[in-house]
Amino acid sequence: MRNQLGLWLLAFGGLMGLAEPALAGHCGTCRYPRGCVTPDQCVTPVVTSTVQYQPVIEQHQQVCYRPVYKTEYRAESYTTYRTVQETNYTTEKYTVQRPVVEQFDTVRTYTVNRPVYETHLQEQQYTVMKPVTRTFQVAIPYCTTRPVYEQHVKDVSHTVMRPHVQEYQVAIPYCTMRPVVEQHVRTHTYVVNRPVVENYQEPVTYVVNRPVYEQHVKDIPYTTYRAVREPYCVEIPYCVMKPVYEQHVKDIPYTTYRTETQEYQVAIPYCTVRPVYETQTYHTPVTTYRTEVDYVTQQRVSYVTEPVVTERVEKVCSGRYETVTEYIPGPVVTRAVRSPGTCVFDPCTCTSHYVPGCLTQQTVQCPGRTVCKKVWVPHEECRVVKDCRMVCKPVCTTVQVPVCRKVAQTEMKTCTRTSCRLVKEQHVRYETRTHCYKVPEQRVRQVCYTTCRMVPEQHTRTETRYRCYTVPEQHVRQVCYTTCRMVPEQHVKMVNRTRCYSVPEVKTCEIPYKTCRWEKEEHVRYETRRHCTMVPQTVTRQVCYTTCRLVKEDHVRYETRCVVEKVPEVCVRHVPVTTCRTVCEQRQQVVRQCRVNYVCEERVRCVPHTTCKVIPETHCKMVPHTTCQMEPYTVNYCVKRYVPVCVPTCNPCP
Repeated sequence: MRNQLGLWLLAFGGLMGLAEPALAGHCGTCRYPRGCVTPDQCVTPVVTSTVQYQPVIEQHQQVCYRPVYKTEYRAESYTTYRTVQETNYTTEKYTVQRPVVEQFDTVRTYTVNRPVYETHLQEQQYTVMKPVTRTFQVAIPYCTTRPVYEQHVKDVSHTVMRPHVQEYQVAIPYCTMRPVVEQHVRTHTYVVNRPVVENYQEPVTYVVNRPVYEQHVKDIPYTTYRAVREPYCVEIPYCVMKPVYEQHVKDIPYTTYRTETQEYQVAIPYCTVRPVYETQTYHTPVTTYRTEVDYVTQQRVSYVTEPVVTERVEKVCSGRYETVTEYIPGPVVTRAVRSPGTCVFDPCTCTSHYVPGCLTQQTVQCPGRTVCKKVWVPHEECRVVKDCRMVCKPVCTTVQVPVCRKVAQTEMKTCTRTSCRLVKEQHVRYETRTHCYKVPEQRVRQVCYTTCRMVPEQHTRTETRYRCYTVPEQHVRQVCYTTCRMVPEQHVKMVNRTRCYSVPEVKTCEIPYKTCRWEKEEHVRYETRRHCTMVPQTVTRQVCYTTCRLVKEDHVRYETRCVVEKVPEVCVRHVPVTTCRTVCEQRQQVVRQCRVNYVCEERVRCVPHTTCKVIPETHCKMVPHTTCQMEPYTVNYCVKRYVPVCVPTCNPCP
């Protein structure tokens, strides 16, 4: 053991001689020279060994069983009953009465009055008024008015409000805060741990588990189920309805109608009209009209529209927008000001960190702002407005107006006319008519009909069914499996290790920092403002206006006029006159009449009869059957155990 420890110490010393000098200081930012190594650092460390437990994971296998389900479908038969309906038709006779229509013609004689028209020419005299036109000149005096326009000028005085703007200065005090920054330097002392790194080797004994596989065979018993199908017979009773038909006869009374014909005479009165002509003479007054023209002097008034212009002065309110600049000081706010912090050294981590100062509340006024806004400045001014309106002016004119009047003249005229009057005559004619009526007759007929009643009959049928059951059977099968056991083996390996320790060193540095304080400053600014006032001012201006006067003028114009006079004139014309006389004529007409006879007929119809019977049906369906078997499978799992291991350790340096 001592020899091995000496060998390890020699190997470690050789490695230390070949190693380069260590670098430290500020985490490697500074490099120490080779001559700074102290003799205490070259002392060989004392190596001791300790026992530690190292975890080792082993792989194991285990055989488990899981159920495996197997589903098989087996055929099973079952019987259902279906109802079938059968329809049978039976012949049945019945009697109906069919109407037979018989048509015959009858001759009817009647008298009509036929009008006969005759046309004659009749001479008529009549008087017409023949127009005769006469032309003459008429002098018409009239008067017109001519407008005469004159220009004039007048002075118009009005007051105008003139704006007067006055500027003045306003002193506005305000306060600002100016920051003052000061530079300071403080000395900070801190300790730096310089790391020293040593490399060495140590033997490590470890155990390796080598797997050894072995083959085994084991018997596994299992059970299977064999399906056995066994037939058996079942008697099934069922009922069948058997139809029983019976013949019957019944009497059905019915009524028939026999047509009877009877002739009779009918007296039909009718009227005829005979024309009688008469000639009459009468006197008719005829009135004629003669036109006479007279002239009447009238004064006519017409209206002429003239424009009249008037002026008026109106006050109009107007104004304008002026831009006014206004300074608004900023708000006074309270804000937190932090005092200068300090750097504090932490001996646990050998680092320095900054500690901020405390917070103080200070009141500071923010800078102001200049606002421009528009102000409405009202202003009144007088404006001249011209109004033009149309004025109606009457104009008188003398006119000769012709007046026509009618003069009536009456004469008696002799006229001849022929009148026709109709004389009514009564006549009677006889007409033979036939009267048809129905005579009822009672009859009886026999009708055969069939009735059906259902008689139940009991039957039994034998049906073969199958019963299925399972028979267990025992079996044994051999399963080969492999087992694995781990054989431990000892091994030794050299592990390079590094030991690091720190050497404290004291450092000093200067840290600059700044402090800021706020100084208050008073200021005054001057702002120019404007004040606007309205000053009245009288303004005189000349306004031109126009006046209009009317000058009367007399004129005469000649107008050609026409007068129509009516002259009577006698004319002769032939007027056609139509006369009517009636002529009696005998006519005949064939009238078609109908009579209805009922004829008995026998007909045959089919009456349906429905019967029901039950028919068995066999069906087959697949029924699932599930079997369960246990199937083996292998599961791998890990086992963790701890193995003791010797680990060398070094004593810390003094």
